[in-house]
Amino acid sequence: MIADSIRHKYEGRRYPSIGQLAGVALMLGLLSGAASLINARSWGLGGVTILWPSNGLLLGVLLCAPRRHWPAYLAVALGVDFEINRALSCSVLTSVYLGACNMLEVVIAAIPLYAMIAPNPDLTQRRQLINFLFYGVMLAPAIASMASSFESARAFSMPLFHSFQVWFTADALGIATITPLYLAFRQREFLNRSWPEVGGLFGLLGVTTVFVFWQSQFPFLFLVLVSLLLLGVRLRLAGSALGLLVVSNIGGFLTTMGHGPVALVLHASLSTRELVFQFFIATSMLVLYIVEVVIAEREHLDRNLQASEARFRLLAEVSRDIIVLADIAGERRYVSPAVTETLGWDPEELVGGNHRQLIHPDDEAKFTSLLAECRAGGPSTVVPYRCRKKDGTYLWLESNLRLYHDSATGEPIGFVNIERDISHRKAAEEELTKAFHLAENLAGVDGLTGIANRRRLDETMEFEWRRAIRDREYISLLLIDVDHFKRYNDIYGHISGDNCLRQVAETALKAVHRPADLLGRYGGEEFVVVLPNTDSRGANEIAEHIRDAVEQLRAPHEGNPHAVITVSIGCATRIPERDSSYSSLLQAADSALYQAKSAGRNRIEAASLQSVEKSQ
Repeated sequence: MIADSIRHKYEGRRYPSIGQLAGVALMLGLLSGAASLINARSWGLGGVTILWPSNGLLLGVLLCAPRRHWPAYLAVALGVDFEINRALSCSVLTSVYLGACNMLEVVIAAIPLYAMIAPNPDLTQRRQLINFLFYGVMLAPAIASMASSFESARAFSMPLFHSFQVWFTADALGIATITPLYLAFRQREFLNRSWPEVGGLFGLLGVTTVFVFWQSQFPFLFLVLVSLLLLGVRLRLAGSALGLLVVSNIGGFLTTMGHGPVALVLHASLSTRELVFQFFIATSMLVLYIVEVVIAEREHLDRNLQASEARFRLLAEVSRDIIVLADIAGERRYVSPAVTETLGWDPEELVGGNHRQLIHPDDEAKFTSLLAECRAGGPSTVVPYRCRKKDGTYLWLESNLRLYHDSATGEPIGFVNIERDISHRKAAEEELTKAFHLAENLAGVDGLTGIANRRRLDETMEFEWRRAIRDREYISLLLIDVDHFKRYNDIYGHISGDNCLRQVAETALKAVHRPADLLGRYGGEEFVVVLPNTDSRGANEIAEHIRDAVEQLRAPHEGNPHAVITVSIGCATRIPERDSSYSSLLQAADSALYQAKSAGRNRIEAASLQSVEKSQ
């Protein structure tokens, strides 16, 4: 990110500033000069170049700079390289050629790496590190070394393969140590520890390196690797790279002097010992890089986990729904804060318990069954249930239960339960149900008398008729008619006629006691009483009770010979046959009513069984 911000800062410039170029030139000069002093002794004794760090620095600079700045940096680097080569007594042509080979090496590595890791170079990422090792540490030094080997072999009279060794290993190690170090410094990754700790760690590494490479009796190289690993763990990639640079310089210098564990390689030339030392540096570098990538990936996973947990907690804490995490046995492991607002419980009071602690006893079996189905892999379903609040009352909740699995094994490890307050919805549903039943009842009630209307009578009669067929039981029907009702209306008026019908209905209703019995208005001044499971004797008793109760009202009726309101009743009873219709019973009761009216009214007539059967 810092490299990207620096690149944007100079976005409007065609060339880097003089200060930047001077700084890069100074660092390249210091690194090349220091490396030349260490390598000069090796060259004089027939050895190889131990480390060439300047190309690694230049590669890091290019990876952090806009591409249009590259020519300026390459020109400055070529000039510095030319002067270093001239100081090493190289001819002008050789100095230019070798400098051009160095620039070729850096460009070969920079072009593919810039496309792959810019604008945010981060070699702790596995993909970026692999590309860096391939293009920067292997491919580019190999191509440049082959190009320079011919001139080096000619100018310095050395074997071609030896010339290749002089270039390749030193350049590869230089890029492998200096480029990550430069990128880490540019991204301020080196400053995440206190300076006393940084000084102590490098002091320990320096002392250990001097001790290991000063003596030549024991192969204590592992002590250096341990110190490097400690440095890498505490200071990360920047510490690893700088530590390798320290070991390369100290160990390389002492190795050229004949000291160190590599001196234990008997009968070996200096170049062979230096190659062994370089192999140790390369191996240490790979170990440190692998450790760095592992640590970085673990930290990345930890950050992702923490971010996921933070997002989950944020969603859980701001949600009005109650979110519960439970193990596979149903024991709660987490309860969101919404439970306090909804049920009055603190989350800590519910953690460790299970559903039996709160669910209404009548709903416990339903919720237990839901858990078992979900645990067995069944589909998620939404279940309403009553949950106990802290004050002891119950609240309707809706549970959406899901099974969740271990990401590694795929085995079910618990439940996620999202619970929502549906008390308002339940109340609305109850009100709607009441309104529906009320409307349903009103649809079956006669508006004048308040008893069942014709529609409800037909439905009830159909139902009871089928039940009587099924159970082989009696069913009776009373057909009631108000005597001389037309005359009553003519004498007293229709309003009084309506009151008369209401009186008769109220009086008859008092005689119908059983829940299954039904009194309804059949039409006009006629009423019907449906009497399930009632034989003819019981029907006649109820009919007589109704007739007598109406007469005892003593409600005046001048148009009736009896001088009071009276009713005539026709009774019919039978055990219905299969595939028969209740209309036959109704016709029989109507015939009996006709007989009662013909016989003088205010009386009861019962249809014989034969008459009922004939009406079929």
